[in-house]
Amino acid sequence: MAGDAILQQVFQVLAILVFSPLLQGFIVTLEARIERGRGPALIQPYRDLFKLFHKEQLVPQSASLVFWLAPIVAFTAMLTVPLLIPVLTNYPLPLSDMGDILGGGLILTLGGFGILLAGLDSGHPYGGLGSSREVMLAILAEPTLIMVFIGITLLARSMLPFVVNHLLVAQPSVFWSPAHLLLVAAFLILLTVE
Repeated sequence: MAGDAILQQVFQVLAILVFSPLLQGFIVTLEARIERGRGPALIQPYRDLFKLFHKEQLVPQSASLVFWLAPIVAFTAMLTVPLLIPVLTNYPLPLSDMGDILGGGLILTLGGFGILLAGLDSGHPYGGLGSSREVMLAILAEPTLIMVFIGITLLARSMLPFVVNHLLVAQPSVFWSPAHLLLVAAFLILLTVE
């Protein structure tokens, strides 16, 4: 059974890695439709990634080890969250009890912080400008995101995501409660900011 659970955990990480660009394409297309535009194709992020991986690598002369390690830290942080939080299953996987909702949010923030440091380390004024913009968005969005997480955990009386999921499945009245609907609305607004 342990081998099967580990296989499911690896499959979850690979599924997130493969289907994340498709989700991004869906979000961009949906935003364009809301603005009464056509928008790009759903698979446009895959095309962009293919084009990006075939571009020449440009590294500033003033870049230090931080510039090289930041993308690795960010990518690792993004792939660590599906190890800790069950996304495709409604039951805990082997590593699910090692992280809770706030821990997952903090790991994602670590990835964003790595990219922020790379922008500052580049030594280019546009890198600093983009990093300061990212800090401003984080200052505005992160406290709200933490409050959404705390609100959901207070409703479920647990910080483990699969327990929250089981509560919503077992008691559908919680799903339609005003507090939960307001938390979902706040989270959807935060998605547009991020």
